[in-house]
Amino acid sequence: MLTEYSVDGIAPNGKARFWSDAVTCVYFPLNARPSDPFRFSGKLRNWNLGDVSLSHIKSGPIRYLREPEHLRVDKEEHLLVTFSGDSDIRFEQDRMSLTCRRNQFFIEMAHLPYVFDQLEHNDIWVLRIRASLLKWHVGCIEKFVPYAFDAERGIGALLFDMMRMAPNRLSEPDRISYARVGQSLVELLALALESDERVLDSRESSVQSAHLARIERFIRRNLANPDLSPELIAQACGVSTRYLHGLFRVGGSSVSRWIREQRLIACDRDLRRSGRKISIAEVAYRWGFNDHAQFSRHFKAYFGRTPTDRREAGVELAGQAALTDPDIA
Repeated sequence: MLTEYSVDGIAPNGKARFWSDAVTCVYFPLNARPSDPFRFSGKLRNWNLGDVSLSHIKSGPIRYLREPEHLRVDKEEHLLVTFSGDSDIRFEQDRMSLTCRRNQFFIEMAHLPYVFDQLEHNDIWVLRIRASLLKWHVGCIEKFVPYAFDAERGIGALLFDMMRMAPNRLSEPDRISYARVGQSLVELLALALESDERVLDSRESSVQSAHLARIERFIRRNLANPDLSPELIAQACGVSTRYLHGLFRVGGSSVSRWIREQRLIACDRDLRRSGRKISIAEVAYRWGFNDHAQFSRHFKAYFGRTPTDRREAGVELAGQAALTDPDIA
C-alpha cells in the first residue's frame, strides 16, 4: 500500500510542522527542522511491505532530531537503513558520528537519540525494519552502526538497485506479495552488512569472526530442537565448549541467552503471520520452548508485550491490509 506526502500547497509557515508530522507518521516521532522553513520542498512516498516499509524522500536541506522525549512512546525497537542518492548526510548518535556519502548507506537506531543533518537537496531511500527482524539474520546490530556502507558496488549496490526498482513493480495490477519483497530486501541487507571487511575485522580476529558466523547459522537452523545446548553446538561446529562460550562473551552475551533470543524472535515472527491458525503453545513448542509459562515470561520481558497481544496485533494488521487491498492477503 502506497502513502504519499508533499509540502506542495502547504502554507509557508506550516511546512515544517506538516513535514514533522509526515515523517513521524511514516517512521517514528522526530522533529524536522528545514534549513529554510518557508521555502522548503519535500515529497515522501512510503510502501508498506509487511514487517518492512520502503520509502523515498526528495527534499531540501533539513535536520532531523530524535530526542529523549520521543523514545517514551515507542512500543517496539525499530531501525532505519538510509541510502543517500545525491549528497552527504552527517549523522550523530551515542557519541558516534559518521558521514554518509552519495551512494552509501548507514543504520539509524531508533532506541537512542540522534541528529541527522542533510545539508543539501537529496534523494533518499529508507528501509524501516523491526530491529528483531534484522537480529534474526545478523545477530548483534550494534557492530554495524559505526560504518557507512557501499551502495555503488557489490551486494550493497544490488540492494540499492532493487529498492529503487521495487516501486515500479509494486504499482502493477498483478501485484506480487508485498511481504515477500520486504523479506527479500532484509535478507539482501544482511548479506551486504556481513560481507563488509571492516565488520569482519572489527572483532578480535577474522578466524573468530568466521567461527561465530558459522555457529550462529547452525543455531538458527536448529532452533526447533529443544535439546540444543552449548555442548551439542560445540561438537557440531568443531570447537570446544569453552571456546564457544568465549566467542559469545566477547559480544557481551551468552550462548543460552542468544539461543533464547533467536527463538523469541522466531516465535514473534510466526505470531505476527499465522494469526489464530495455530495456538500460541504450538508456536512456542515449534521453536524449542517446552514450558509455556516460562516462554510467556521471556516473551514479555524481551518484547514488552504478551504473546497474546502480539498475535492479536498481527490479526488486526492483516485484517486492515485485506480490507485495503485484498490482493495482499
